[in-house]
Formats: sequence, C-alpha cells, structure tokens
Amino acid sequence: MAVATACGSFSRIARIPRQFYFLLFVFLAACQVNTVPEPPAATTSNQSPEARPARESRAPDVTSIDSSETLPLVFDNLWDRIRHGLKLQAHYQHEDVQYWIANYAGDQRFFDLIAERAEPFLFYIVDEVETAGLPAELALLPVVESTFDPNAYSAVHAVGLWQFLGPTARSFGLQLDWWYDGRRDPHASTEAAIAYLSRIHAQFDENWLVAIGAYNTGSPNMRRAIRRSGQSSDQGIDFWSLPLAPETRAHVPKLLAIAAIVSEPANYGIELPALANANPLQLVEIGSQIDLAQAARLAEIDYEQLRHFNNGYRQWATHPDTPQRLYLPPENAEKLQASLRSLPADQFVTWDRYEIQSGDTLGGIASKLGTSVDVLRVVNRLSSSRIIAGRSLLIPRGLNNASDLTELASLAPTQSAPPAVPDSYRVRAGDNLWSIARRFQLRSQDIARHNGFALDALLMPGQVLDLSYSDETSTSLASTASGSESGWYRVRSGDSLARIARRLGLSVLQLLDWNGFANNEIIYPDQRIRVQAP
Repeated sequence: MAVATACGSFSRIARIPRQFYFLLFVFLAACQVNTVPEPPAATTSNQSPEARPARESRAPDVTSIDSSETLPLVFDNLWDRIRHGLKLQAHYQHEDVQYWIANYAGDQRFFDLIAERAEPFLFYIVDEVETAGLPAELALLPVVESTFDPNAYSAVHAVGLWQFLGPTARSFGLQLDWWYDGRRDPHASTEAAIAYLSRIHAQFDENWLVAIGAYNTGSPNMRRAIRRSGQSSDQGIDFWSLPLAPETRAHVPKLLAIAAIVSEPANYGIELPALANANPLQLVEIGSQIDLAQAARLAEIDYEQLRHFNNGYRQWATHPDTPQRLYLPPENAEKLQASLRSLPADQFVTWDRYEIQSGDTLGGIASKLGTSVDVLRVVNRLSSSRIIAGRSLLIPRGLNNASDLTELASLAPTQSAPPAVPDSYRVRAGDNLWSIARRFQLRSQDIARHNGFALDALLMPGQVLDLSYSDETSTSLASTASGSESGWYRVRSGDSLARIARRLGLSVLQLLDWNGFANNEIIYPDQRIRVQAP
C-alpha cells in the first residue's frame, strides 16, 4: 500500500526541491515497472486473485490437495469397493451380530455359492447403492433375503433377489403382468429396492437398523413395535430393544454379520473369490419383441444362461411393448446387435394377449382385433372355433394376413413338453431345488429326502442329484389323463384353475400357492399342476 500511495501522489511533485527531481524520476520509473499487469492465465476463472492457489514449480504434494479435489479411488476387486463403502461397522460388535458371525464363519461353501450367484448382478447393485449414497452393507442385503437367487419365492409370496410382495412392488413402479415380472428382474428390482430403502430410512429418522428391519417386517409393524417399546424418535430408537418378530430380530444382525465377514474374510476362515470391478453384462435394447430362444441363437449363448440374466421375462419372449431389452455378456451382446442389424423385419412378430370374455366368439374377436379366424386358430393351435371364457388367445401384431399361415405357424410360440427325468442331474449355476423340481415336474421335498439333505439346503454347482427314484412316479403321472394322482393333475382342454378347484374340492388360492402361480396365470392342456400341498 505504501508504494501505491507514493506512486499515486504525483500532484505534489511541484513542491519538491529541484535536487530531488532526479531521484523522484528514478523512483517513478520503478513504480511504473512494478504496476505492469500480469498476463491473463490460459483458463478463465471466476476466483479473485487472492483466492487462486499460488503457483509452484515443483510437483504438488498429494496430501496438500484440498479434499474436494482428491482423485476418486479405483478398485480392481469389487469386494474392495464394497469394503470401502461400509458404514455400519459400529454395530458389528453387538452380541446378536457376533452370534451370526459365528454361524457364518468358516462356511466356505456358502460364500462360494453367494459369490457365484451374485457375480452377474453385484456390480450393478453396488453402483446403484453408491449413487444413492447408501451404506455398502445394503448391497449385501440380497444375501439375507434370497441368497442372491432371482427365482426365490417365499411362503408369503415374496419374489426375487429383494423379496418384493406384489403390492409393494407395484407401488415402487415395478411392472407385473403376464409377460414380465419386475420382481424377478435383478436390475429393475434393485432400483425399486433402493427407492424403498431410501424412503423408509427417511421415515424412521435416518436410523439404518430400524429401516432395514422395516424392510423385512413392513413399516406398520415397525411403528407398532416402536410404540410398544415406549421409545420416541426424539431420543433416538434403539433397534436392539424393540419387541420384534424373531425373523425380523435376526434379519438385521444377519446382514451385519455378512458385512463384517466381507470386510475381513481371512479373520473368519473365508476366502472370497475376486470379482472384477466391472459390469459383466451389457444392455442391448432390441426395440421390438423378440423370441428369447431366437435371441439366444443370434447371440450364440446358452438359452438357460440368457434366461438367467433376464429373469424378469415370464414367457418365451420379451414384452410386446416394454421392456424389450436384454442383458448379456459383452461378447454375446455384440453378436446379438450385429445379427439384429441383418435380421429381416418379417422375423419380428409382436404378440398381444387377449383374455376371452363370456359371450365372445372367435369370429367376433378376429373382427375386433383386425385379424382372421384362421390366424387365431393357427397361432393358438385350436382344433375348432370353440373357445372358453377365462382363457387367453395370442394375437400377432402386424402379421394379420392369413395368406401364409405356414410361416406364421412356424413363428408362433410353442409350449414344449417337460423334459424326461434323468437318473441323475448335475446342478448348474443359477439352479435351486425349486427350479429343478419345476423343470422335471417333481416335488422339492422328494428330491431333498431321496438325496439326504434338508429342504432349505443350498445346492452347489457341480453337485449331482439322484433322480432315479422318480421313474415309477413319472410313468404313472405321464399316463394320467385326468383327475388327481400322487398329488398332480394333468390339465385337459377347457380346464381353468377355477374349474379344477371346484372339481377337486379345493380353492383357487391353494392352487396358486402350491404351484407358485400369479393370479392371472395361464394353464394349457397336458400341463401338470400340483393339487396337494407340497
């Protein structure tokens, strides 16, 4: 400031004695040099010069960089990324958590199974959890909910990795219809689960233990437990002292125990197989309905694998409207995209579904939907024009000209007969006892009993199951044309679930429950359904 004042006081020069003129001239010259502005920086900044960091010629010290400018951490192993995001470690020492740690510790078989099942979907789940700012422990919640099985189906009809009930699923935007069940789609259900967890976390004063418990038991039950405990949110809710059902009481410590072991697996006798910190699946937007078997051929991937990665589709094809996407390993995704570009347009047939109403005729339906009776008979494999209220017809969109019924018949979906039951079966990735039993139309409890393990036991890939006991039963069932035998019923033409239930003195709800059917389930001739409680 002193220099600026001297340089700015030029009006006083006249009063300075002559002997000082020379010295003053030299001094002013120096002021002019010092006030030359510095050239502007290469990049524009809104900061004032005082706010800009001083330039240094040496390389910056990483520890001196402001935390807001710290480079993001990079992980090669997805487990390391999960460990970095764990936020509930303060609760790992609770006695209930320690009890479950002791139960899981050393069970290498269990963690191998979890890692194998989780591998296709865990990266996406971790990514979504991080984006939402949630504790990484929540990425492990499917371990407790479903052992990472997209087909998991509970006694109370909760479905999928995240075990959604139908009403809750719909309230969080999951699509459930004849073609597609978002609860079984690991990607769609993950987005809904994160939205649900975020909401109940806010509802329960951002108490994660209470929120996780509420996810299991439901918000109303959690609120009742809090009221019965006499606790108030003003003082903070102690989850561990809430009067909860045993299942919910165990649910939270189970999750924390899994997280504790993942955080330091070697301490608990566990070795977690490395999982790449990269998405193993690539999204392919088809833009049209496509037969899943056809997509598998085009992508050069095993059909069962494609179904496993895209578990939300309940029928033989993607949805007529939406979704029409597939998740595949990158190399298969590229093959599918290349094949789709060269696939003729007439190979894409979109199928609508029409539920037959009382008073409908085949001719009336054909006229209403702009098609022909012949087309409806061919694609639905009807031997006559007789139709039954409550059943459904498939209607092809865009291929309503009956001039080439042979080609249309080749594109129509077929209900293949169940495979013959082998003497033994080697468990594959993604299998569980329920899916194997349904594939061969056997009873889960029979498979478990004849192979000497519990009904809720975990199956390991490569494990061999003895199914030879089923020969006699299968032969008997295959010869059954009607009625019930050994707990099974073979569907006849014209049957509906309501008609079967009335004939056998059962309720429709029992048939839905025993067979894992949805309310709008379609049954077809020669299908075998369970008519006794499993």
